[in-house]
Amino acid sequence: MITAHLTDAEIQLYVAEPEMTSDQLKIHIQDCANCQTMAANYQLLFNGIHDHAKPRFDFDLTSLVLEQLPEPKRAFPWAAIMVSGFSVLLIVLSSIFLWSILDAVIRSAPLLLMATAITAAVVILIFQALEMVKNHQKQIHTLLNAKTLQL
Repeated sequence: MITAHLTDAEIQLYVAEPEMTSDQLKIHIQDCANCQTMAANYQLLFNGIHDHAKPRFDFDLTSLVLEQLPEPKRAFPWAAIMVSGFSVLLIVLSSIFLWSILDAVIRSAPLLLMATAITAAVVILIFQALEMVKNHQKQIHTLLNAKTLQL
């Protein structure tokens, strides 16, 4: 049995989530008039907070916030297109000028080596795609849980 009085945190836990408190704390509260009084006070306080009406704005908060946001800039992704175009051009030119060498390497390589290289490339691409999806979901979760508007 507990002989000292319970702390405020222990009594609040008892009132808010009685299933989370230990049996010793429950027995102490049942036997101690002082702790029973404090628990009753916290119960009244929690009920008052819970029953209190939610505040409502007498103005449209959404329109006020949207008015302050800057207009999004719709820029054309020139850099990405240039890099992609350069990459495609480099691959095509390499294939044209080095086709005879590539053909000889492919024909002389054993089938098992080629299958292993292709399998490794596919596995790497799958892991990269899964990592991208995981990072995207984490970013979305962070954005949805962020408290960005403080009044």
